[in-house]
Amino acid sequence: MIQNITYTFPKNTPEAQEFFQCLSLLLTEPPNSASDSDGISLTASAPVTSLPVTVFEQRDITFPAMQLGSDPEFSISMGKFSINGDGSSQKPFKSSMPDTPRLTIKDIYDNLHSHLIRIDHTGVNIPTALISKEQWELFVKRVAAQSNLYNYFLPDKPWLFILPATQKEFDTDIREFPAGREPKCELVYDKYTKIPAIQIDIETDLTRQEVEILFPDPYGISFDGLADYFRAVYIKHPWPGLDIRFDIRFKSEQPGQWETGEWLVKDGGRIGMNK
Repeated sequence: MIQNITYTFPKNTPEAQEFFQCLSLLLTEPPNSASDSDGISLTASAPVTSLPVTVFEQRDITFPAMQLGSDPEFSISMGKFSINGDGSSQKPFKSSMPDTPRLTIKDIYDNLHSHLIRIDHTGVNIPTALISKEQWELFVKRVAAQSNLYNYFLPDKPWLFILPATQKEFDTDIREFPAGREPKCELVYDKYTKIPAIQIDIETDLTRQEVEILFPDPYGISFDGLADYFRAVYIKHPWPGLDIRFDIRFKSEQPGQWETGEWLVKDGGRIGMNK
């Protein structure tokens, strides 16, 4: 069973250190967040023994990376960015940043400081242009064998979510849906993007109108079919060949079936049931 989902960021330049400092200040605001000298950890508050824990850390590396547990058998490399790898097994690709209006991580922090309620999910978008369907399917199979992985359940939308779960729920399945089963982790096989992306989906205590004022066009983006739920903002950073995006959710009165994971379990369905 996957214990940790870890996002590792470089600390090799002042710009990289400033980026992580602002990111850390923002991520420590939710009540299920804890920080130490190694970084930030986000643990599901219910059930209390749920895994995986989501971790953000800084290390002596030159490019961000993601680690899903510690099993090198399911690895993907896309240029310099890798999941459970060293980034060396994928042929190089054009690494210039897409021409998308962007804000700094400090802009995000300054606008959202004290407004962040929870982190719904983190995740990565994996371009179909860089990873074959066979590689993706093998990756999914291996991840599903070590986690509670669920479909989003939309035609032609390969959006998969790892839900934090107890060992018993991993062995059988999730049957109870308390608030606090977060953050989820999303894995997207994305035909629209040309470079990999890290996404961080956060809920605020701000209304849609307030978020749209803070993040107006062209910096704030509303995706088709999702405009009622969040506004997306792309972030400036020093690592060409990688996108980093915040999805900023509007204020919710109470946890619903999405927040608790019930919708994913009952409507999406678990991938690769172990037993």
